[in-house]
Amino acid sequence: MTQLLDKLDHELSELRHLLSIYDDAVTMPGRIPDVDADGTGRQATHGPSRPTERIVLDGAREALQRELNSGAAQLPYAVAVVRGVIASMDRTLSRWEGEDEVQ
Repeated sequence: MTQLLDKLDHELSELRHLLSIYDDAVTMPGRIPDVDADGTGRQATHGPSRPTERIVLDGAREALQRELNSGAAQLPYAVAVVRGVIASMDRTLSRWEGEDEVQ
């Protein structure tokens, strides 16, 4: 079980790292190079610059936000599972130590 806890610690560390990146990334447009229609890599020089619109309508940024929301929705279940394991182990240990079971 210690190996599983070590793995869980590692995965939580990875999640924290990604979350720190996501915090900034969801407020910026995706890093897709601007190319013109012929694909030469030249940036368009016509039309007004609309950075806010570009950020809001960016599909890559929107996908990041969806994943962040999905993770936020799933993590409470993971916390509940861990708490359930702790409570179950604690009750069993208390019983082993001779304490009365609390109903």
